[in-house]
Amino acid sequence: MGKPMSPHPSSRTFFHCRSADDDPHLLLDPDRQFTEPWGDSNHGPCDKCEGGGISPYECLSCVERGADADCPSCQGRVRFEGTCPACLGEGEISHTRRRGIAVFPSREGLYLYLATRDANVEGKAIVELEGEVSDEIDLDADAGALLALPERIVTVEPLDLELIRALESRFDVRQPASKGKDCHDYEEEGVR
Repeated sequence: MGKPMSPHPSSRTFFHCRSADDDPHLLLDPDRQFTEPWGDSNHGPCDKCEGGGISPYECLSCVERGADADCPSCQGRVRFEGTCPACLGEGEISHTRRRGIAVFPSREGLYLYLATRDANVEGKAIVELEGEVSDEIDLDADAGALLALPERIVTVEPLDLELIRALESRFDVRQPASKGKDCHDYEEEGVR
């Protein structure tokens, strides 16, 4: 028997990291569905593309699960070049507050992203959301991240720290003494 039909035919599921102590239902409030970068907004010359407007992309969901033509991040291309998601091809970063919740199309992609970034994953949860893709581009779209407009919480589960450590080891990620960024710092405004 197949998967149950979604009540919203154009909706799909996505995966988001946030504090396990935060109410995940706040993600459903359209007034709070905005994403900003970890730390400072850093408007100015684009460090991602070095001002050229083009960036290499690598869809972490498809890196982990294999190329998928239905992947909303890369359409199965996995690795390619495209318009820089940080500066939107302009060479200068000026638009960092974007509409939508930062998500990945697969749990595996989100875990790989968290394991290979300087993210604090202690006390976090993975929220599976159902909704539609935003018309804005995530600042880390080059890693396969998307912005979603969630309409429903599907599941909430504790983040698997053993899986993060295994991925860090597999990708030889060096662990700093203290991680500075929270996985939910890169998310919607006002939902912390």
